[in-house]
Amino acid sequence: MTQKLAIFTPQLGTASETFIRRHVEDLLPGRTVVVARNSTTPFGGYWRPQCPVLFLDRWALRLPVRLAVRMGVSQARLRDSTIGRFLQQHGATVIMGEYLDQFVDFIPLLESMRLPYIVQAHGIDVSAALRRPGLAERYRSYDSAAAVLTRCEFHRKRLIDLGLRADRVRINPGGVDIPEQIPSHPADASKRFLAVGRFVPKKGPIYLLEAFRLAASRDATITLDYIGGGELLPAAQQLVNACRLNDRVRLHGPAKDDVKSRLAQECGVFVQHSVTDPETGDEEGLPAAIQEAMALGMTVISTRHAGIPEAIEHGVSGLLVEERDVEAMAEAMGRAASDRALCARLGAAAHAKAKDLYSWPAERARLLAALERAG
Repeated sequence: MTQKLAIFTPQLGTASETFIRRHVEDLLPGRTVVVARNSTTPFGGYWRPQCPVLFLDRWALRLPVRLAVRMGVSQARLRDSTIGRFLQQHGATVIMGEYLDQFVDFIPLLESMRLPYIVQAHGIDVSAALRRPGLAERYRSYDSAAAVLTRCEFHRKRLIDLGLRADRVRINPGGVDIPEQIPSHPADASKRFLAVGRFVPKKGPIYLLEAFRLAASRDATITLDYIGGGELLPAAQQLVNACRLNDRVRLHGPAKDDVKSRLAQECGVFVQHSVTDPETGDEEGLPAAIQEAMALGMTVISTRHAGIPEAIEHGVSGLLVEERDVEAMAEAMGRAASDRALCARLGAAAHAKAKDLYSWPAERARLLAALERAG
């Protein structure tokens, strides 16, 4: 493939958005440029790409732009002109958008430039974002896309119900690194639980901690390591303190990759209590953290939420409970902690499924095929 790719994304560097880093750095290395709305990230930044990047928030602060806007020139028109010059300067021939709600503004520009594009949905853009007036109707302009990709069948059906063409909406569940063999874990790994995710409502961190509190009251040997930052982290720390779980629960904050890798090696059970945020409607797609845990042969305990049941089959490749059922999750935790053979069986099945469906080479092949068809 000889095309030059431009990726449009809301921001760069967010620790939880490993999938965007992969797309930017490894999809077409040396032939990728980026248009990013924001140069700062809402959940902390930890990486910067080596390719050319147009940060639109920095552009908007330039004095000529501010003066032109004050004189009545449309900022959107100025923005599109700047993006158009950036794409032409770097010879972009095909476009990939991240997040449907963030990318939809740029469709008229790309159509006027006759640049083919694909777009990848992730979760919030096919859930909470749809509460914004008129956005669902605007999504129908994606009829000009070569492909609209979504991480799970659950959200594919929703997009089709909104009126998008079924033949354009396809599933790309993402891709992670998959070791050829399941990494070895310590003998006590089934009693070491790991959670990785932002402390935001849809990740259900308070439900998860309450489930662990119940499980820990029945088994004094289990521990939980929790990696992530976010708005609910202070409340989570208060809960841990109030329940006197400080010697059993370690909240690491947004830890770096080496800490995450070490804990994934030491722990044998991955836990995530995803829920639909009742205030915003925000949902997961198919969480990359669950795919990564499957790849490492960990026992996954999670909820029947969005695309998660498409990855985790209850009793086969993991254990699932209903959203907000902390008692059922506590029971699942106890079951995993007391049955090493069960954990080994579930972990092996999860690794096999991840190897078949969720590897980065498989995702890269899907994306390159879509881009090739677009071009």
